[in-house]
Amino acid sequence: MDQAKTATWGEALAELRQWAQDRDDVSVTPQMLSVAAPAREEFYGRVEAIQGQIADAVLDGGDAAAMERLARALAAVCGDISRAAGLARVALPGRLEAFAADPARALAAPLQSVVIDALSGRVPLSEVDGQARQCVRGAAEALARGAYEAWAYLGVVASLNPVRLWAVGCEDGQTARIVPTDVLTMGAQVPSRERRFPEAVVQCADGRVFALKCEAAREIDYYDALAPIARDTSAGGNTAGMLGHRVLLLYQLDAPDKVQATVDRKQRLQRFADLAVEVLAPAEMENPAYLGAFIARLRTLRTRRPLTVVTYDEAARFPQAMEADGEVPPVERCAVGLRREGLAAIAEKLR
Repeated sequence: MDQAKTATWGEALAELRQWAQDRDDVSVTPQMLSVAAPAREEFYGRVEAIQGQIADAVLDGGDAAAMERLARALAAVCGDISRAAGLARVALPGRLEAFAADPARALAAPLQSVVIDALSGRVPLSEVDGQARQCVRGAAEALARGAYEAWAYLGVVASLNPVRLWAVGCEDGQTARIVPTDVLTMGAQVPSRERRFPEAVVQCADGRVFALKCEAAREIDYYDALAPIARDTSAGGNTAGMLGHRVLLLYQLDAPDKVQATVDRKQRLQRFADLAVEVLAPAEMENPAYLGAFIARLRTLRTRRPLTVVTYDEAARFPQAMEADGEVPPVERCAVGLRREGLAAIAEKLR
């Protein structure tokens, strides 16, 4: 193991191949992987060490440091909400929880198959580097996007100063009710073909009450209650565990037990959100296809205030033609970076 940690990943891979060849209880071929129990811990420990070396080689110091900062920020906001509202934890999709806990390991995790394919000879060494770089960059992009969205949306919720939280249940498939819980689960709801329910209700220190939903962006077309259901790819509103683009929706309530479905397609009803927040990357604001999807969501959602678009920095801007188009619903853009005060300013829009 010490050699695997100190060598370059190519040298460590060669050492692991030799180690496997020298053992009777390990067989690694293009057709088969067999590791007996006594050798399993060391084998996969060596594989994981090589995964880490590859990830380190692909991500330069600046990229790795930025991912580390983002992971710490996400863990911090989850902790803040948990402490303020008396929760055991905030439950994120598994990959995001792993990233918040150990970003370096999470970035390297998808490389296991790449390392084993290279070790077995199933993939020529000449192709391994390209596959590894693509794997690490893809994982980093997905984790950075999902983590930044979760940080932003949970940061807005934290800025509301929540002191109590309930999950939202539904016994008959129609009527929402609050349920005591000690876990805020992002993206969870009682699965429903016709209705969308908030995932939680929060009571704030100043007495205000909000229903919240971190909705998967791909589900927003189901919010058009006047349109017939045209596809079968909906998750039924329950997207807990899914790592994908989301939109934060907040609905102010008179009391916690006044929670209702946000969309009821049978009743042709969509309730107005008091605040909608969406994180966008520069490509999504510039690429015509992505921009078209965003504008379609914008026209589908019913909101009392202009949708707030969060960007990491000022480099992300909508085309001037869109900003001048009077038929596009109003949007307010905020460049936030990792500043919690920027999220607090968004929460203040609910005053």
